[in-house]
Amino acid sequence: MTTVGAALRHTRTAEDGLRALGIQGRALTPTAELLVPGDDLAFRVRKAGLARLRTRIVRADAGRLESVLIAGPLSELRHESVLAEAGGHTLLTDSLRWTTPFGPLGRLADVVLGRRVVLAVLASRLRAVGELAEEWAGRPVVVGTAITRGGRLLVQQRHFPARDAGKWELPGGRVEAGESEQDAVIRECKEELGVDVVPGGRVGTDVPLHNGMLLRVHTAELADPEAEPTAVEHRAVHWAPAAELGAFDWLEADRVLVHSLRDLLA
Repeated sequence: MTTVGAALRHTRTAEDGLRALGIQGRALTPTAELLVPGDDLAFRVRKAGLARLRTRIVRADAGRLESVLIAGPLSELRHESVLAEAGGHTLLTDSLRWTTPFGPLGRLADVVLGRRVVLAVLASRLRAVGELAEEWAGRPVVVGTAITRGGRLLVQQRHFPARDAGKWELPGGRVEAGESEQDAVIRECKEELGVDVVPGGRVGTDVPLHNGMLLRVHTAELADPEAEPTAVEHRAVHWAPAAELGAFDWLEADRVLVHSLRDLLA
């Protein structure tokens, strides 16, 4: 499900899923490929007689993506995508609610044209999400670990390679052959921090990496609550409260999960 959640958040889904219908869409996101709360999307929907629409992402987590209208000719527009596990598969439910101006005339336009265009848009988007999730499904996995204690998150600062020196990330690494993701979490934390951890659940969606792998973040707690992690392979480690998370110079892959990490601490 978290792979589908990543496909929902990807800017390629927002753009390619609509282009086939003659709708120009682009993500107004400065750096990241995955949308985060606060990102804006701009659309030109010629078939519906609408000049321009601008929406804003208000939620983006493993189970839901939501956006609302912030500019355009409609008085209200809300898009919700909800994910659920169903018999070993992921069920995606898309809904779009809007209020058309101009009273009875606007409602007539909804029936004649608007709803037909919306259904075509949602169908095209579902296909784009499915294709992208399937493309990522076989990628090797890198685990990240969100270790929490007393309302704080453990983060570590890279020492190498040179291009990443000084940036912050979560502990973790590649899942080796024959190893489960939970086993990789335990091994990586022992190697990088010198501590034993007990893995828990998941945080956020998957994150596609530029090296062809897929990042998955697991929660964990210290096996010994009094143990103190050390920077075995890194420049520094730090216990950060939620209020500090936005101030770190994160690696790109970790940065797109900061809102989910903040929610974890909250």
